[in-house]
Amino acid sequence: MQNTLKYVAELRASQLGLALSFAILSLGTTAAHAQDTADEAELVLDQIQVTGSRITRQGFITPSPVTAITSDEIRVSGAETAADLLASLPALQSTFTSANSGRFIGTVGLGQLDLRGMGQARTLVLVNGRRHVGSSPGSSSVDVNTIPVELIDRIEIITGGASAVYGADAVAGVVNFIMKRDFQGFEARAQHGVADEGSFERSFASFTGGNNFSDGRGSAAFSVEFSSQSNLGLSERRVGRESLVLVPNPAFDPSRPASESNPQRVLQGPGGLLTQTNGGRFVVGGTPYVFNADGSFRRQRFDGPRDAGQCVNCDYLDLASTTELQPALDRFSLNSFFNFEINENHRAFFEGKYSRSNSESQRQPSFDQISADGSTGGLVVRLDNAYVSNELRQLHEQAGRQLIRVARFNEDAGRRGEEAERQTLRVVAGMDGYFGESWGYEVAAVHGRTTVDRINSANRINERFQAGLDVVRDSRGNPVCRTTLDPNAINPHTGSVYSAFARTGCVPFSIFGNGAVSAEASDWFNARSLNEASLSQTVVGGSVNNPFLFETWAGSAGFASGLEYRREESSENTDPLSALGLTFLNAIPSRGGSYDVKEAFAELSLPVLADLPAVESLTFDFAGRYSQYDTIGSTGTWRLGLDWSVMPGLRVRGTRARSVRAPGINELFNPQSASFAVVADPCSARNVPNAANPTQRAANCRALGVPAGFEDAVSSSRPGFSGGNPDLSEEVGTTTSFGVVWQPEFVDGLGLSLDWWEIDLTDAIGAVTAQINANRCVDAPGGINNPFCAAIQRAGASGFVDSAGRAWAPYAIYSWTAFSENLARSVREGVDIEADYRFEAFGGDANVRFLGTRLLKVRSYAFQDFPQEFVEAVTTEGNPRWRANLSASYRHGPWRASWETRHVDGVLRVALESFQSNPGQVAPIRNGSAAYHDLQASYRFEQGVEVYAGIDNAFDKQLPPARFGTGANDGLYDNVGRFFRVGAIVTF
Repeated sequence: MQNTLKYVAELRASQLGLALSFAILSLGTTAAHAQDTADEAELVLDQIQVTGSRITRQGFITPSPVTAITSDEIRVSGAETAADLLASLPALQSTFTSANSGRFIGTVGLGQLDLRGMGQARTLVLVNGRRHVGSSPGSSSVDVNTIPVELIDRIEIITGGASAVYGADAVAGVVNFIMKRDFQGFEARAQHGVADEGSFERSFASFTGGNNFSDGRGSAAFSVEFSSQSNLGLSERRVGRESLVLVPNPAFDPSRPASESNPQRVLQGPGGLLTQTNGGRFVVGGTPYVFNADGSFRRQRFDGPRDAGQCVNCDYLDLASTTELQPALDRFSLNSFFNFEINENHRAFFEGKYSRSNSESQRQPSFDQISADGSTGGLVVRLDNAYVSNELRQLHEQAGRQLIRVARFNEDAGRRGEEAERQTLRVVAGMDGYFGESWGYEVAAVHGRTTVDRINSANRINERFQAGLDVVRDSRGNPVCRTTLDPNAINPHTGSVYSAFARTGCVPFSIFGNGAVSAEASDWFNARSLNEASLSQTVVGGSVNNPFLFETWAGSAGFASGLEYRREESSENTDPLSALGLTFLNAIPSRGGSYDVKEAFAELSLPVLADLPAVESLTFDFAGRYSQYDTIGSTGTWRLGLDWSVMPGLRVRGTRARSVRAPGINELFNPQSASFAVVADPCSARNVPNAANPTQRAANCRALGVPAGFEDAVSSSRPGFSGGNPDLSEEVGTTTSFGVVWQPEFVDGLGLSLDWWEIDLTDAIGAVTAQINANRCVDAPGGINNPFCAAIQRAGASGFVDSAGRAWAPYAIYSWTAFSENLARSVREGVDIEADYRFEAFGGDANVRFLGTRLLKVRSYAFQDFPQEFVEAVTTEGNPRWRANLSASYRHGPWRASWETRHVDGVLRVALESFQSNPGQVAPIRNGSAAYHDLQASYRFEQGVEVYAGIDNAFDKQLPPARFGTGANDGLYDNVGRFFRVGAIVTF
């Protein structure tokens, strides 16, 4: 059998080798004329098949730009998971890094890829060119943290236009993990790192071995890998102890227009939320009071400015105390590869994988809020409660209050947490080889299964909590639950008799003062809610290809074609208490679904010109795919490609493609259920001037009954309803790219490329967010009789108390609805610049690499039927104009040193439209540019031992003010700070 690493030799021999063998990027160079016939070509079992094409190639030459990361780059980076490594590349967004994976219920610890910021569901992840089972219920998005970094040979990334080759989900492009299949000997690696600030640390260990057998006809390899990281709390870092909040600028000059030099609101501290405290807060007669730790109370202190539910130098709630920057994550994987050459033309192969990850995140505790005047909402306590002091009772009686309503951040009742164990099993079996003179084939079956056991800890059972705080004294004077003495007692929160479930074993407790809730009580009313989910994927397919289908005067035409069947299944069983909405956790019912798809595809590479002036070679590529889904019917995709070698060292390439994404199981079958969303009320006085047409917004707010000067004080998320839609159809993406590749002959070792790309997604599946509905409701030129206002519910002039007992101030938004629909459009456009220069210096080998992306357009159309109404997001958080990586390495004998800089351009902290309307609304209104410098040095001993040490974020670049790297848009920023690591590699 030919050596399975033969492509390395072919790569170095090709003209492309200068740009790809070491580079973090793939440039592509002039292709040799395709004059070889099948008789002249050497048919081996390990020819190159580049991501984006199923036709075997003589080099990494395709019409689409392919960015590559080699195993060498992975090791130099010190990466322990593939997700965090790839999130640093300019082409990918940091949507699911370890830092921000806890944004949603059930996602903590996931590492999913988001190419071009189009969403992780639109990025297709492959392993050795084949699909991989998903990791999150109802979705086919892959957790790339399950892919062992030590077995990765290279990662190839192609932007857009790949649905015709690989099927649905490749709207934004493909990330293909190509694994090592031939490993000789044994190798062990260990690494440990610690943060300069806080207790955060990471560890990594791996062992890989392999050998050939049967006189080289067979090869087998295996790898065991383990990594672990501890959690990191925001309060462990200095930035987390600043406690900055936005308040009115005391130096604002109203005689001048608001501007960046004359801002209306500024960040000050220490401060936080004034509407809740850990020990409890209540309002009587317009005066707010807070409880001391011993249960006594006093007036809430305000020694500084306050605004919109926040205050400085006051009695405030510091959310930083319960904010987590990094979750705990343990990961184990076992992988094996087997290849056996049956004869010189046919080979059998097998891949087996088992991965287990355990992630844990600590979040905020349960909380309760009251209306501004304290008359509605909150935790309800009767005046005869055993823990009510005479002073507290008299204060309420004098105000004519029969009930005490307390707003509280219940940290002493236990911080809610999420513990998730994910197990993934995947097997691949098949054969490949050749028949006839030039035909290659492959048949393979893939089956993968992921199970997710998620526990939501400290999940408050609401009725038990309410029964336990409803305390009276028995005949002996001991505090007991009211329902213990009176089984027919009425719950003041609901107006109904306590259920038997709430009465059984009731443990009394106080809520007056931080620490008042006993551990015994919290054990009784908190649940560890178990959610069990499973996903499975089965793919069976086969393909044939012939790089020498027929001869033209310009060279050999290549061809590939095949059939594929795929089935996706998902199910999720929710804890019964949570499913019924009886806990603090969202009411999430059980869900599930499945679909299958049958597909046929074909691809043709056709040389048309060669050996002409300014045309060394010209090749067109064509690809098409027909798919039949049992859910949405048939779809079709295609791709046209151009590869034009102008002269030696200069090449032009381009593609135009149609891609699709079929709706996922969750989008089709999820039941409509409760959810939460943060909404900045557009009718709040501070937000009205930020509209494109402030006068129109103000008029529509008045029409809704919202008075002028209304200030929304809601600082938490708002409840609403979201869910799936079985009538969805596919999304359609049109991708265009055009680029130039230059390897000047007069500069040996230099490669440059420039590629323009655009992705236009229509019929995009998604729910119109609560924020968009709220904005469009009051920004619509035709008034408030529109579907957007129908999706937003506001309290009336007297406020509103919802079914969960939450109190909402007059005119506040208290609920919203958002269900999946095919109604949006998204357009992204940019330019990729890549360069690689390798040269000799001072007796050693040096390498300098640059990879950058300049965004030209990031437009979101909430409704594609309104093409003039869009949001432009370039230069806003998450979408910097420039992102770039610049790295340099030097090797001399056993020594090696490397340096990498990651640059993130400065961005606005508000929407571009809002900034244009009011550039002085807040300060700072921009995040400055950020540059992170990573260093590593290593030394290799003759005995096969290599030791290395590195520093990430060597100059300790700090986070932007009040940004913590835990959100989707600020995940580009490093929230660990300076990080030291050391490691060793032993080969034997």
